[in-house]
Amino acid sequence: MKINSRIIALSIFIIIFGGVGLAKLTGMWKTTSTKVPRKITEGESAGQFNPNDIKGSYTFKDVIHNFDIPDEDLAEAFLIDKSQIDTFKCKDLEANYSDTQGKDIGTGAVRAFVAFYKGIDIDLTEETYLPKQAVEIILKNGKPTKKQIEYMKTHSVEVEK
Repeated sequence: MKINSRIIALSIFIIIFGGVGLAKLTGMWKTTSTKVPRKITEGESAGQFNPNDIKGSYTFKDVIHNFDIPDEDLAEAFLIDKSQIDTFKCKDLEANYSDTQGKDIGTGAVRAFVAFYKGIDIDLTEETYLPKQAVEIILKNGKPTKKQIEYMKTHSVEVEK
């Protein structure tokens, strides 16, 4: 049996573009990030957004919006000028500090800050350090658990901008 090449070409066209069109109609086709983290489904923090979903491409404004953290607390914790909050990305933190005693302060530090500030228990997959001023803000304005307070005692670092 022979299949006409025009029918094959038309079938391929319909399958590809029909699949994309169907995915768009059902809302499954997304080409941009929504900057909304997944929600925690289990435990005491169920229903809250998961700080582990914070990506390097999130701006501080995204973090503030999703996790309801006061902008002045987040800006002060990481020595960021409040005028930069709308555009400053978490991944840019590493280049923001001149001396961290060899300790990495980047997106992981933002994840930890948010989790500790909100009292959300998360698994820290990597050893994460927080600037000393971030620890002070968490202790003053946040709701850290006892376990998180103990962690911060050994995982904070004096930083210079």
